[in-house]
Amino acid sequence: MIVNKNSREIEVKKNMRDGKGEIEITHVLKNENLGKNARLYAEIIIKPGDSIGNHQHIDEKEIFYFLSGNGIVADNEEQIEVGPGDVMVTPDKSFHSVINNGTENLVFMALILRD
Repeated sequence: MIVNKNSREIEVKKNMRDGKGEIEITHVLKNENLGKNARLYAEIIIKPGDSIGNHQHIDEKEIFYFLSGNGIVADNEEQIEVGPGDVMVTPDKSFHSVINNGTENLVFMALILRD
């Protein structure tokens, strides 16, 4: 199966999870193609100064693979700087957030897996 890049759904969320600004989510695969163990596979773009607010995952884990830009993530209570090539894993019952503190878009792939 090939999914043409022009068929992908792009979603814009304002103040996502009580964050700041607009977050662009490009759904790489739709739910019917992910199977029962995944909920999301998407490219996410956060503009400079914008953020995804702190939130918790229950019965799932989320993995971020950072492609470009720079940001600060909250991994539970710890603040960590991230950039291209970094990976963040948020296990079940953990909290996280993402802030773009750089001057260019923060771009990363997000994968949510059900436990």
